[in-house]
Amino acid sequence: MPDTLPGKAFGGLAGFMVGAAVGGPVGAIGVGFASVWLGGNVQETTGLHGRAYRIKSHDGTIRIVRSPQQQWSIGDQVQVDDNRLAYLEKQQVSRSK
Repeated sequence: MPDTLPGKAFGGLAGFMVGAAVGGPVGAIGVGFASVWLGGNVQETTGLHGRAYRIKSHDGTIRIVRSPQQQWSIGDQVQVDDNRLAYLEKQQVSRSK
């Protein structure tokens, strides 16, 4: 799934500041929310988005982890180390052969 969090953050902050300068508190909120949506869409449309993955743990919980440097496929067995994805140790050995 595409990761557009940086675009949303930049768009929201820029829109908040412009909206505040032009329309005061109401403008800041309105333009800020619109800019969050716009920033994420622009980043995804231009292809500059990162990658984020839904990871299902053994207990069934699902969390989203960003992985800008590495690509993963469905079914890869991974572990989360400091909010980064890495192959499981046993899978890493079998891939190197």
